[in-house]
Amino acid sequence: MLKINIILTFLLITLIYSPIYSQEIEVFGNLVPGNIIIVKGNNIQWAWIDSTQLKIDSQQLFVLGFDAKETGSKILKVKHDAGLVTLKNIKLPDQEYKVQKINNKKQQFSATPDSLENRIKKEREIAKNARKKIGKIDTAYYKSGFMKPIKGGIITGVFGSQRILNGVPKNMHNGLDIAVPRGTPVYAMTDGVVNLTTNNFYYAGSYIVLDHGQGLNSMYLHLSQIHVKEGQYVKKGEIIGEVGTTGRSTGPHLHWGVQWYSKRVDPAQILKMKFD
Repeated sequence: MLKINIILTFLLITLIYSPIYSQEIEVFGNLVPGNIIIVKGNNIQWAWIDSTQLKIDSQQLFVLGFDAKETGSKILKVKHDAGLVTLKNIKLPDQEYKVQKINNKKQQFSATPDSLENRIKKEREIAKNARKKIGKIDTAYYKSGFMKPIKGGIITGVFGSQRILNGVPKNMHNGLDIAVPRGTPVYAMTDGVVNLTTNNFYYAGSYIVLDHGQGLNSMYLHLSQIHVKEGQYVKKGEIIGEVGTTGRSTGPHLHWGVQWYSKRVDPAQILKMKFD
């Protein structure tokens, strides 16, 4: 966990520099692709990252994230009372990820049968409609902190890796795969509202999406049992389901994904976050 306590000099909104005004903000998290940062401040009126306006909690807390493939410079702008604006230039480095070769004996997992196209299309539409609700919550439910949603287990798939399945390159892996026995409890990584629950979708199986506020959301795939309902508020550490092998899965495991809106975030980075 990288904690950056930055005391920045303000620029007047007229862009006239004045050394008289200063304001403290705290930025928590590594400034790298595939991660989030959490910002605390005082008397914040609004905040933007480039052309995207950010949600501000009543406790002056907000989050923003960078996709796994995102690079280059970003400008964070935070407006405080009295018309003062804090500017921070964020430079994201290039990020390299691993390549995993998997020779799967279940040949049917290498390609999707044409007969299932309609089913898959309907399932994607359901997920897409549910995700439209992400970002409508201003409250920073994630302020309770983060935890691993599984006790123990073996990491069998890392974030950002490209899988070559039976010699066929696949999309980048956008989460962590944790192998544990079927029926192992799955916990909410932080407080949130249940955005979506599904029943054995073709790819992801039975899964849950939690909305943690301000665009931050998490996904728990391939479950055998789901113990929550859509719209339900859950606390950090609450049991939300059980590990299974539903969907396209070769054995019992949890696929744990995290996103800021649709930007893919490394769950391993999330576990390093502390902001108190």
